[in-house]
Amino acid sequence: MTWIFLAGFGLCAAVHLVFCLLPDARRWRDFTKVLLMPALLLAVIGADGPVLVKAALFLGWLGDIFLLKPDKKPFFLAGLVSFLAGHACYIPAMFPMRRFSLPVLLLLAAGFIAVGGILFLTIRRSLPGDMELPGIAYLAIILAMAWAAFSTGQPVLILGAVSFVASDYTLARQLFVRKNRYGDFFVMLTYLLVQFLLAAGLCGMF
Repeated sequence: MTWIFLAGFGLCAAVHLVFCLLPDARRWRDFTKVLLMPALLLAVIGADGPVLVKAALFLGWLGDIFLLKPDKKPFFLAGLVSFLAGHACYIPAMFPMRRFSLPVLLLLAAGFIAVGGILFLTIRRSLPGDMELPGIAYLAIILAMAWAAFSTGQPVLILGAVSFVASDYTLARQLFVRKNRYGDFFVMLTYLLVQFLLAAGLCGMF
C-alpha cells in the first residue's frame, strides 16, 4: 500500500507542477495542492513511519491550505506557524541520528548562522515592519532543521533540508521582493522534493 500512495503522490505532484506553469490554472493548482501532503502522509502511515514525521506532514498540509490565500495576513501567519511547527517536528526526528562530534556540530551551527544572516539581509528591506520578528523566528527554525539534517551525515536528509531552505527563501522573495513568473513552480518543485526526501529518509524507504 505504501508504494500505491507514493505513486499517487508522484502523479498528483506532476499534475500540480504542470498547473503551476499555466497562468490561468489557479483553481486547479489550488485543488491539487491540498491533495499532495495527504497522499504522502498515507504513504508514511503505510510504512509505519515515526509520529513526528506524520505530524510534520500534517502541519505541512495545514500550511498548504492556509497559504492558498497568502495575501490575507491572518492566513499567511497561520501558514507560517504551521510550517514552523512542522520544521520543529523534523528536528527531534533527525537529531538523535547525529554522527558528528560536538566541535563539528558547533562549526556547522556557526556556518548556518552566517548563512541565515546573509539570507535575511537580502530580503529585510522588503519585509513589512511587523514581519521582521516572525521572519527571523521562522528562519531560525528552518536553519535549525537544516543543521539537524546535516548532523546526520545522510545525503537524502541533507538534500531535503537544503531544498527546504531554497523553497522557503524563494517563496519569501515571491511574496515580499518581486514575483517571478516561474517562482511558484520552483517553490513547489523544491517543496515537494523536500517533503518526499525527509519522509522517505526518516521512514527508511530508501
